[in-house]
Amino acid sequence: MGMKPVVAGLALLLVLGGTVPVVHADMVTAAEPASDRPVLSEIERRGVVRCGVSFNPGFAANDDAGRPVGFMVDLCRALAAAVLGKADAIEIRRLSKPQEFAAVAAGEVDVSFAQTSWTMTRDAAYAVDFGPPVFHDVQGIAAWRRPGGGSALEGGELTVCVPAGTTTQTTMEALAGGGKRIWRLRSFPGWPDALEAFLGRDCNAISADRAMLTTALHALDASRNPQGQFPANSLEITDAPAAAREPIAPLTPNSDRMWMAAVRWTIYALILADDAGVTGSNANFQRITGSSEIRRLLSGLPDVAAKAGLRPDWAYQAIVQVGNYGEIFERNLGARSPYKLDRGSNRPWTQGGLLYVPVFQ
Repeated sequence: MGMKPVVAGLALLLVLGGTVPVVHADMVTAAEPASDRPVLSEIERRGVVRCGVSFNPGFAANDDAGRPVGFMVDLCRALAAAVLGKADAIEIRRLSKPQEFAAVAAGEVDVSFAQTSWTMTRDAAYAVDFGPPVFHDVQGIAAWRRPGGGSALEGGELTVCVPAGTTTQTTMEALAGGGKRIWRLRSFPGWPDALEAFLGRDCNAISADRAMLTTALHALDASRNPQGQFPANSLEITDAPAAAREPIAPLTPNSDRMWMAAVRWTIYALILADDAGVTGSNANFQRITGSSEIRRLLSGLPDVAAKAGLRPDWAYQAIVQVGNYGEIFERNLGARSPYKLDRGSNRPWTQGGLLYVPVFQ
């Protein structure tokens, strides 16, 4: 494959321009100085919530009008609805993995939804706090099929592209070092670099979080092929041959416990609403007819909310303006999206998933 189509596809996928504020972190030379004021006070003064994201289809990108859209963008919008009453009062900043932790700690963003897995090393090594996991993923691997249609993953030498400094790289190094497969790893500074090398056939396989891998390859191919499918038998995407948990969680500065509480409970509100069947369209009715816990949710527990610096109707506004967790998932990644991802582990615990909420009282 020539590089011009690859670069064109990547340009479409990764750097779509916009008219709303989308600031690339590597373009910021003088960030607003960190303040001793609590984050919520700064947000109220500024009038927007600043969220860091990684640009990946379905999770965060710009639409044709240049507006940021996606699963992680909608979580940012729910947060803005909760703390400011306006879901669109957001500023999206694109962050890479090396930049993300420093940007959060320095206050360049209020929260990062940049698809980062929660690990003990990251929790201990950086001046950030992890919130509740918002997406449970597994590690995936995509490979070009061998001539004749055979699987590249079955025997023979395999060169695997991986983004450096990620849990993906660590897992693949363990697999390659096990001696059962002739796998050679090539690491790249970031996910876009690894993806470009794979599409250019510099590697015959690539590994990353499976949902991210699936949506990225789907979006790139759809930009070239109206049917949205790779040529028959040319590519396979499957789970990596090792159990690898990828709990994707937001990050906030660890200097402000109140702000983390606001982020945490906004996410919990979306998950609880999903579990209880409270949607953006029926939330007003559920305020009166719902269970005692749902009535507490939609009333916002105003006395407690005031102590946390939240609006009295914070949870109601987040759900009405943006939707519950399931609505956000389905329109960005699931049945109502081009990607048709199964919710799998990203279902409430009552439906066999891993989404679980502390008692709302």
